[in-house]
Amino acid sequence: MKKMIIYLCIIIAYTGCQSEYDQYVKREMKSGEIHESLMFGLSVGQTRKEFYDTCWLLNKEEKISQGPKNQYAMYIIEPPTIAGEPDNIEMLFYGIFDDELIMRGMDFQLSYPKWAVWNEEYHADELMESLQQYYLDLFPGNDFIQVPLGRDELYSYVKIDGNRQILMYPKDTKDVVVKIEDLRYKLSPKASS
Repeated sequence: MKKMIIYLCIIIAYTGCQSEYDQYVKREMKSGEIHESLMFGLSVGQTRKEFYDTCWLLNKEEKISQGPKNQYAMYIIEPPTIAGEPDNIEMLFYGIFDDELIMRGMDFQLSYPKWAVWNEEYHADELMESLQQYYLDLFPGNDFIQVPLGRDELYSYVKIDGNRQILMYPKDTKDVVVKIEDLRYKLSPKASS
């Protein structure tokens, strides 16, 4: 009986030390749900060549264009795609690839084309609220939770459904970074090497 009480205390102490985020990751990974779809018909596991081929077709169909400095593809989210958003939102995106050039997720930067330092209506913190609902609509399931970003009292938001994690945080006053990643790869020892 004494051993059982000690064991329970250790478990409670251990789970109490785990962050809400760590518990969220464990719970979702344990669910066994697998989500490989990303956006624009792209999915986890495709090659970089397949990513480029898909982007080339989307560009040919005039759905996307080349982003600044040819580092990202660009998609314009037009009203009323996001409820309550009266203005365009610029979405820059690119695949996240491993050493074998296999896509493990996607990296996005979103901003208002009307952004200006003096116009707080078009700042990243305002945009993050709308983007949470946008990604919830695209990827139904769990809600976003708030997670400390670790700098200047800023917060990121994370949504995890099975193996798919969507992380969102302000890069600066203009841009919001969104990363959709496959936790099966991100948490593997191969990813950290």
